Amino acid sequence: MGYRAEQLFSILRSLTPTLLGFVGVLILALPIRFFEGALPTPIIPLVVVFFWSIYSPDFLPSPSVFAIGLLQDLLMGGPLGLWAAVYLVTQFAVSSQRAYFLGREQKVVWMGFALAASVASLMLWLVMSLMSGVLLPVAALSAQVAATILIYPVFGVAFRELHSRVLVEA
Repeated sequence: MGYRAEQLFSILRSLTPTLLGFVGVLILALPIRFFEGALPTPIIPLVVVFFWSIYSPDFLPSPSVFAIGLLQDLLMGGPLGLWAAVYLVTQFAVSSQRAYFLGREQKVVWMGFALAASVASLMLWLVMSLMSGVLLPVAALSAQVAATILIYPVFGVAFRELHSRVLVEA
């Protein structure tokens, strides 16, 4: 492999988590409805932020997390900066507990994700309720967070494989 190809591969490797976050936002923004709308679209960027904040935080710096959240705000039509703030708070909280999560069984990490996703949804609900001046219903957001929590193990396995085969071995 030539020098330029190696440089390009290195750049792509370092951008992998950010690109996964952007793809997650695009999937979330697409008018895809699983099982005819019975299952809400999982918040894949939240999974990306959580996973990479534990296993390779250097590959997902705060500016990338901010850009992922900002793109989500722009595509979803929410208040500008809300998702970016939620993702940055999540990244900070998870990074502060990184030493705890490393080396733990995946069910422990999954429980940590469930807590992080619940806190993120609570932050979203509180801010949106304050902005609208009324307590908003929580059913749709709760269903979406539940779907996100349930899908985490699938993404966790895929991201671990990607992490070990592409980012660590390369």
